[in-house]
Amino acid sequence: MRVRTRQILSVSGIAFLLLVIAFFIWFDWNMLKPFIERQVTEKTGREFTIRNLDVNLSLHPLISVEGLSLANAEWGTEQPMVAVDKVAVRISLWDLLSGDIVLPELSITRPRVLLEKSMDGKRNWDLKKEEKKKMELPQIGQFTLDQGKVLFRDPKTKTDIAADIFTDPAVDARELPLHVAAEGKFTDLKFTARAQGGKIMSLADKAVPYPIKASAEVGTTRASADGTIKGLAEMAEVDLKLDLHGEDLSALYPVTGIVIFPSPPYHISGRMLHHDTEWSMKGFSGKVGNSDLGGDIVFDTGGERPLLRGDMVSKVLDLSDLQGFIGARRGPQPQDTPAEKQKKKASAKAQKGRILPDKEFGVEGLQAMDADIKFRGESIRNKELPVEHLVSHLKVDNGLLTLAPANFAVAGGNIISNITINTRPEVPKGEIKIAVKRLQLPKLFPKLEITKSSTGLIGGAMDIKSHGKSVGALLASANGDFGLIMSGGQISKLLLEVIGLDGGQIIKLLFAGDKNVPVRCGVIDFDIKKGIMSSKAFVIDTTDTKIVAEGQISLAEEKIDMKLSPQAKDVSILSLRTPIHIEGTFKDPIILPDKILAIRAGAAVILGVLATPLAALIPTLETGLAEDANCRALIASVETPAKRAAGVKDKKGEDHPKASRSK
Repeated sequence: MRVRTRQILSVSGIAFLLLVIAFFIWFDWNMLKPFIERQVTEKTGREFTIRNLDVNLSLHPLISVEGLSLANAEWGTEQPMVAVDKVAVRISLWDLLSGDIVLPELSITRPRVLLEKSMDGKRNWDLKKEEKKKMELPQIGQFTLDQGKVLFRDPKTKTDIAADIFTDPAVDARELPLHVAAEGKFTDLKFTARAQGGKIMSLADKAVPYPIKASAEVGTTRASADGTIKGLAEMAEVDLKLDLHGEDLSALYPVTGIVIFPSPPYHISGRMLHHDTEWSMKGFSGKVGNSDLGGDIVFDTGGERPLLRGDMVSKVLDLSDLQGFIGARRGPQPQDTPAEKQKKKASAKAQKGRILPDKEFGVEGLQAMDADIKFRGESIRNKELPVEHLVSHLKVDNGLLTLAPANFAVAGGNIISNITINTRPEVPKGEIKIAVKRLQLPKLFPKLEITKSSTGLIGGAMDIKSHGKSVGALLASANGDFGLIMSGGQISKLLLEVIGLDGGQIIKLLFAGDKNVPVRCGVIDFDIKKGIMSSKAFVIDTTDTKIVAEGQISLAEEKIDMKLSPQAKDVSILSLRTPIHIEGTFKDPIILPDKILAIRAGAAVILGVLATPLAALIPTLETGLAEDANCRALIASVETPAKRAAGVKDKKGEDHPKASRSK
């Protein structure tokens, strides 16, 4: 009886199991679609649909879902937000019974994901808010992504990018099976990118470095990277070898949010690191124009405003590469679009004939981020100026720019500038303080042979306040003073005779050789009002000649109107000493002799014809009655800052190191 009962139970169990198996084999899994669709729709707040659902039973059941669709936001540009042709996934039943979700296989075919923002900043991937629960992603074995496409649109930043994504089944998973190819527009600039990555499911694991190789072009900027990223979605940690090059560093602003002054073409490489809120490139190196550049930079996004810190050095610096820093305009470039070329042509035309840049400051950029940059130019390459090296410290604090100092080693001395530009007001305000210390006269004019034997040190100062939206505008509205002092030293006598047009002395010196003449003093003192520099004192006094100048220099119109009057202290024949006029613009100055010169020369010709050759020399005789200048009074008249920079005693008799001693 017991045996029969057992047989009946066994048969019944087998029959029930067969019925269960038969049920699942012939069960229409699509009957679960309404339940699944309703659950996803409620949790996301978006309509979710499935076209077909099927399950193939085994120890590792294969679940196939076709025609998935998740609706886009109501304001979206098109429907749906997510569409997938097919998802096939295998589940390990044995692991599931023990509470673990293991997916030996997962494949996704032709997924299309549209991510977009609205003009007011809404994001279509912000779904219905639910109480966040910590979810652990399942363990996935083989993963295949076929013909994937991701679209990203942001009308506010004029960004529209389409990316093709797929996995290469022929590549070992230990290598880089994920492939991405993207193109479109980023911040209204042409954008292309190519990337390879590791196993896609390891992206969410912040503890595992995700290997990546990528290259991209945004406008004229090109970059390549090779390294690892932890938590790609959040960029938790980044360690990449970065190679960056382009036509203009300022083009990085729309891409990175880092404000950099316009530059010539550049090529920079280094190791880029990211942790918490800091992005850094330590020990980077490269070239900007004709200058080399290296050092460390850190971009910190953790404060009220992003902060760029840096300590950079250029072993060989070409000063022309810094033109963009002071607002110089760039002409059309080969890579520019026709519209950009036309715009730059008009901009360059507006600057034509001027030296002082009139391009307006990028106020928005200066207020978008702060900066603290130290820079050293160890060796200066410049054809026109005797500059030896540069040390500077630039700070930007919510639109307040300070350059303190900008210390140029010039002609054996220093020109030290402290510049403040405040862009917080509607019209930026500026303050410039410049100290000129111990400049050596022969080194100021290294190309002039007749100055090489001269000696003497020059000092001075400039102190102005102004307002304007460009460097040119700031100087055109300047108010303040400027002074230079030289006391002692020696100067080429031939140079003085050339300035004085003393033909007799020039001939004598050419045959007998040049000599140095002691300098009693040199004082240049300008008053600056509304961009007009008016000479209060301009005297160079030697034992041979006194040169007195007067006139104005317009910083607003970049024009010069000065008259130099040489006065001899000796008797000379063949002298055409007469005032010399310096006129024209900063870019094209003109040096003209005074009208008196033509009268004196004409008189010499007439007398030579009507009388004797000796009579022709009468108009060119120089009686040499010029008196010595009162150097003490002249130096005392110059403002104290200039005297201190020059290193002479002030009115109170306070002693300063004399920058005026001759060698």
